[in-house]
Amino acid sequence: MSDQCREPSSALSWAIAEERRSVEIRNGRDVAGQVMTKPDQEGLIVKNIINRDVAGARGIILLSSELPPGKVHLLHRHPNAEQIMYVLEGACLALSEGGAMRLGEGDAVFIAQGEWHGVRNDSDRPVVTLVIYAGAGTLEEAGYEEHPRQFERD
Repeated sequence: MSDQCREPSSALSWAIAEERRSVEIRNGRDVAGQVMTKPDQEGLIVKNIINRDVAGARGIILLSSELPPGKVHLLHRHPNAEQIMYVLEGACLALSEGGAMRLGEGDAVFIAQGEWHGVRNDSDRPVVTLVIYAGAGTLEEAGYEEHPRQFERD
């Protein structure tokens, strides 16, 4: 019999087995969105689909985001996590200290740990993305730092 099928030998091992969920299925449509209100991300709608709190993930996060037309998530960085953003719907500008690059449906961008980045929706329809963070189980662990001159660049 495999280790996964054995009966836990004690209450402690049973608690550990329950804590380490190996498969967690969540549908993003069932996750409530949180509307961001901070000035550097006002209007951004975030759904935390998979993370440590809801699925026991220790080193990866999956979220979806929706940025309404005309809104911007200004330059920021995550000192403790890498990030991939995949555009599901719409188009946007991926921002960096070096400038902006147009992204459309199906495009993905990799952002190295600690790199300044942001996104601007300069279109007339919402942009919807999937975002993966590697190296952290929660957004708090990923860290968040606003660019020191971000409002000068808007």
